[in-house]
Formats: sequence, C-alpha cells, structure tokens
Amino acid sequence: MNGVIGGNSHGTKRPIGPLSLPPSAFTEDVSFTHPGGSAELRCTYERNGAMYVGGLLFKGVRAYRFHAEGHCTPWHVEDAYDTLVEVEASEWVAELLAAEPSKTGGQWKIRHFLIYIDSAGAYEVAAVDCEWLPEQAAS
Repeated sequence: MNGVIGGNSHGTKRPIGPLSLPPSAFTEDVSFTHPGGSAELRCTYERNGAMYVGGLLFKGVRAYRFHAEGHCTPWHVEDAYDTLVEVEASEWVAELLAAEPSKTGGQWKIRHFLIYIDSAGAYEVAAVDCEWLPEQAAS
C-alpha cells in the first residue's frame, strides 16, 4: 500500500513519524505557538521514568487550525494518533492556494500536516516544511 493511508474528501494521509520515541506517555498540556513565519508544537512526556520536552517545528506557516479532543472526528485520530502525517491531495491546501493573490500565485509550496495528541486534540498546520525539535530533559 506504499505508505499512504485512508482517503476521503480530506485527502489521503501519509505517516511521517511519531511525535516522540516509544515508549512514551504524554503527561502535560501541549503548547502551540506561532510567533511569525514558523510555529512550534511542544509537549512534555515521560519515557523510562524520566521527563522530556520535545515537539515539532513548522516552517513557512501559512495557516493552522485546532480541534479540541471532543470535536475531533475519526478521520482526525486514525493514523495520526501521536504521529505526524502529511495529508496529500488536501482540499484545505487547495483552498489556501486558490486564495493567493495573483501576483504571488504559485509561489508557495504548501503541505498539510496533521497530528492528534491524546487528551489535547488535533493540530493541522499548512506549512512549507516540518522538523522535530531536539529532545531535552524537562526541568
């Protein structure tokens, strides 16, 4: 099945990787900050008796949206549970690209990222790229 999972009007999901190395358990609230062109999704979790802080850095952010856990549909959770996925053939990205001014049309190469974090909800980010933040011991 070449790594592509599920398809519907939202698009197909392609797993990129887990939010943290297993085995881990998220123990504190997730924070999402968007200070400018980038955004960070950070969380604190326990693994093998020690606490760590890690997360994701989204670059070239064009839009984002959040669904609280109680407002997530099965589509938000399936295949994206504590796992970063890319939504391919995304209607949301198509909508964003269609709204681009004609003078910048085609300039942005936007990707649709999705991750569902237990007890928090689903985070969707339309961005150029994403990378893992370095893991640090929690203080």
